[in-house]
Amino acid sequence: MILINLLPVRQLKKRAKIRNEVIVFCAAFVVILAIVGSGVVFVNFNIKQQRTEVARLQAKKKSYNKTLNEIKKIEAQKKQLFVKIEGIKKLKRESQRSVHIIDEIAKATPPNSIWLENFKLSGSSLGLKGVALDNTVIAEYMNRLELSAYINGKPTLGSATSKMIAGRNLKGFDLALNVTSPASDKKKTQGSSK
Repeated sequence: MILINLLPVRQLKKRAKIRNEVIVFCAAFVVILAIVGSGVVFVNFNIKQQRTEVARLQAKKKSYNKTLNEIKKIEAQKKQLFVKIEGIKKLKRESQRSVHIIDEIAKATPPNSIWLENFKLSGSSLGLKGVALDNTVIAEYMNRLELSAYINGKPTLGSATSKMIAGRNLKGFDLALNVTSPASDKKKTQGSSK
């Protein structure tokens, strides 16, 4: 007798193969979901850490703002002090220049032939008024003043008028001069102010 196998072997093999594929697919899907889930958890954890770090740095920045404001105030005070120091240095240079100019005028003025009545220093202009024995003495005086390192250019004679003083006929004069600080004096004052 011939035995016929009526069992659907092909269909059973096919079903088993499909079932195995579904199980592999489901397992792969679960593994992928686990990987993606752990990735999401990891990213969220990093984001939370970064936000915490940003908040900490913001708080630290706020604490530094007070210090920065104090530094800005100190810088402004420093600028004001430097302006004041420069003003003091300028006054010192100017006062020293005035003393030197008066000294130069005194050295150039002959004691028994010229008498100064008025001395006016304004910026770089100097005005002298006085009385001299005669025009020759005034001319010599102008030449002496021109030789001074503090006089810039030739003195200008404004007027020369006759004056009677103590029964003597003398010459009144007005001189205009431009004054400057010589280069060696500028170096000295700059060196001493440092």
